[in-house]
Amino acid sequence: MDRRKNILFLFSDQHRGDWMPYDRETCNELKTDALPLGMPNIRNLMDNGVTFTHNASNSPLCVPARACLASGLHYDHCRVYNNDYCYPLSQRTFYSVLKNAGYNVCGVGKFDLHKPIFFWDKSGWIKQLSTLGFTDAIDSEGKYDLLWSSFYTPRGPYAYFLTENRLFEEHARDYVIRYLNSNEVRPTPLPAYAYSDNWVADNAVEKLKKLTADRKPWFLMVNFPGPHNPWDVTGEMRDRWKDVKFPIPDDYLGNPDELNAIRQNYAAMIENIDSNIGLLMKELEKTGELENTIIIYAADHGEMMGDRNRFMKSVPYRGAVHIPLVISGPDVLKGAIRSELVQLHDIAATIVDFAGLSMPEAKDSKSLRSLACDAAAGPVRDYQAVMLYNSLRFGKEYEDYLEYSQYKKLKSDDEYIAEFNKKLGLEVTKNSVGRFEYKSDWKCIITKKYKLIEFEDADSELYDLEGDPYEKINIAKVCPPVIDELEQLYPFDGIQNN
Repeated sequence: MDRRKNILFLFSDQHRGDWMPYDRETCNELKTDALPLGMPNIRNLMDNGVTFTHNASNSPLCVPARACLASGLHYDHCRVYNNDYCYPLSQRTFYSVLKNAGYNVCGVGKFDLHKPIFFWDKSGWIKQLSTLGFTDAIDSEGKYDLLWSSFYTPRGPYAYFLTENRLFEEHARDYVIRYLNSNEVRPTPLPAYAYSDNWVADNAVEKLKKLTADRKPWFLMVNFPGPHNPWDVTGEMRDRWKDVKFPIPDDYLGNPDELNAIRQNYAAMIENIDSNIGLLMKELEKTGELENTIIIYAADHGEMMGDRNRFMKSVPYRGAVHIPLVISGPDVLKGAIRSELVQLHDIAATIVDFAGLSMPEAKDSKSLRSLACDAAAGPVRDYQAVMLYNSLRFGKEYEDYLEYSQYKKLKSDDEYIAEFNKKLGLEVTKNSVGRFEYKSDWKCIITKKYKLIEFEDADSELYDLEGDPYEKINIAKVCPPVIDELEQLYPFDGIQNN
């Protein structure tokens, strides 16, 4: 039997890095609040592995973050600049490196590698997934992509599942309500078995059984849709948190009770993901493969959750950029906390390294294996580079999906909602998203001490992270030499839209 290491990659959507079950000492080091989170399974991974407390997304938006992860490239090198892009099939992925080396490569849940193409097939498999490096997959819709794509006719496996169980119509109505009233926290009408994260986990358990029955090494990526907004949770999930009080940011201008309710639901979603991870871990243990499996937990980006009076992501601030990362498994240090700077796309080189392989194309990715396995290992990078250019529009990557061009997203989210609501006639009462002021294009460089943000359409911002961890005091005008020094760390020549 091939005894190369298996890899179980647990990946959530919009889980901010400080909403982790850190101990008091770690919270003090991060200058963050200790939160009443229910995450025993992730805590177990932390106790039996290494936790990276200074991990940053490459871009705080689903598609570019996942593209940087797949390619092992910085944002400005990977050719996927926002959610209007598909991953170019000509660009190698770490999935294909594993596949070409004989691994079974499987994924379940929200991949977001062809987001503008609203077609996943009932099975969750389209032929492009093979080119990307998968041998088996259930690629499914994200939360709102389910609504945009399948309001009239199912186009993905989760929509088919809900439709066949006579749940889709009520779920779609609920999501239109939540879009129109984005602070809505009442429970979803879905039963627990049909809740999206639970559906993903159930399918992942079945795939895990199949993978471990084979004699080949395997990679399984479980892409949870949560804790991404909207704040939909089952009644049971909400009941467990309805009396819990969370700290409220002092710069939040809305109703603090309303924000606390949102934070309760966010915590409930994280706890539910944790419970599903527990199911996967139990199944892995039953197979006898636990001792030969590297387990990684991470997220694509964070969530502002009321910080700076904002929700969601797409901005260069702590809540959106800082993400969790835990590595556990054979030869990995136990209960270690690493404060070195690391970044999401470093996971590509790390996975390839643990598999005993190499990927020269992932030129920007730094393997974290040494940090995970050697207490004396030194830093692998001096800075983090985070960027987002929302003004760019798609290039030739759509050519990889021409046979699905009829399923291309044609309208904005607001236009879809307006169309659907002609049928539903629902009332708009409040919308916290409407308060957002987004600066369109930006890049930032982060060191242990400073964060520099440079906008295309606004003044630069500089923060002293040691004295101002929540980035509230802009010192750009009084520290021009620091700006010059940070700019030299990662020369940025601009992005050419293709």
